[in-house]
Amino acid sequence: MTSFATTIGGFPLLHPVICGSGEPVMTEAGIRAALKAGAAGVIAKSVNENPAGGRQLDRADYVRLDADGVPTAGQGVSLFNRSGLSQRGTDDWFAAIAAIDREARPEGRFVAASIVYASAEGAVCIASAAHQAGLRIFELNVGAPHASEAAAGAIVQETDPDRLTELVRRVRAVTEGMQLWVKLTGLSSNLPALAIAARRGGADAAGMMGRFMALVPDLETFAPVLGTSAAYGGGWALPIVCRHLALTRRAAGRDLPLIGTNGVRSGDDVIRMALCGASAVEVVSVIMHEGFAGLTRVVQEVDSFLGERRLTFRDLVGRTADSMTGYAEQPETPGRWRDFVPSETLANTESAR
Repeated sequence: MTSFATTIGGFPLLHPVICGSGEPVMTEAGIRAALKAGAAGVIAKSVNENPAGGRQLDRADYVRLDADGVPTAGQGVSLFNRSGLSQRGTDDWFAAIAAIDREARPEGRFVAASIVYASAEGAVCIASAAHQAGLRIFELNVGAPHASEAAAGAIVQETDPDRLTELVRRVRAVTEGMQLWVKLTGLSSNLPALAIAARRGGADAAGMMGRFMALVPDLETFAPVLGTSAAYGGGWALPIVCRHLALTRRAAGRDLPLIGTNGVRSGDDVIRMALCGASAVEVVSVIMHEGFAGLTRVVQEVDSFLGERRLTFRDLVGRTADSMTGYAEQPETPGRWRDFVPSETLANTESAR
């Protein structure tokens, strides 16, 4: 499987498909199911130090949306939800996932800890607990989309580069010897700056990007679906994530490993993110749509893509990003706009020429 292999910050992965943090991996059984389904590794369900984050799980709700953004009883193509954090005690949870990480290690797989932080002090404390538990990877999620809607202080989203650098630096100080991956928000006007800030603080990799907040009106009741705004992701987000990956690769350089997330529904989507600079991707919504078989399918599709073309995954990372040019560098195509307007627009309009 050498053609399939990749690395994140010097950490070797069997392949680029990671099961991201979410409800499917809130239990030991779920984590083992993700590994059995073929994930290179699992980011276990996140915790934080504020009990309000765990209590939010009791108010969590979910709905699948179809291609038109309408709730459906079927499989759906997008997930619209408000979520909460694990209610397990941090020490207990980390001991449990560290045991599975030790089991997975001989196979070249991993289980990582994750925090959706509520404060810098809490992030440091929980990162230290992950280190003491013997875990090898810690994901610091500073981009949870629910921050604006959750109870005050339950979770925090960081969009200021200077504050992010300081936060990462403090977490890095208590995670010596671990991989430190920082997951960034999609609700920022400058993701490259945040990625550079995370790297400056000592991050081994930057993940992008978290989902967006959205509101879906119910046309029968006129009330908000789920009663509130909620996090929204799906295949529609893939091109947006790809652009941010490419811009970050250009701004931060090729030495900063990037992890893509939000929008992956197939092996082809994994390849698209790789072409834009991602050395690995995290998937979780596809599992909530299809079960763990969806994860197996994505892994197999990436393997088939590479095998049919006799390519290695590393051959693909950044190729699209590195060939991207700006508007001013494109060839002139006078009148091209005419091919995309109704005929009435062009009727008797010499001036439009």
